[in-house]
Amino acid sequence: MTTYSNEAVLEALRRVQYRQVPWAKRPSVFQYLRNLGLMDIVRQRTVAPAPGFHAPVDIAVLTDKGRAEFARLARDERALSWESQRTHDYALGEAFAAAALEARS
Repeated sequence: MTTYSNEAVLEALRRVQYRQVPWAKRPSVFQYLRNLGLMDIVRQRTVAPAPGFHAPVDIAVLTDKGRAEFARLARDERALSWESQRTHDYALGEAFAAAALEARS
């Protein structure tokens, strides 16, 4: 299983929190976070001024757990210890992964 740093997870959560990210163009960390239950996808209808068919787009959204984890990591980012923590493997990844796999079984 691929591991990601605390910084990579925070940046992925931040991207989804503050803007719409089409699922088709997602970075690989997004699938990892979806498997952990921090992120999901929703279908968004497109509205365009031009006539014709406009296919709906799947976008990434944060779950309640994802918003809580984003808040925790953002708080950690402001701490003095962030410089050493940011490059470490994502701290809660393994604990959430085990719980997520059990929940999906």
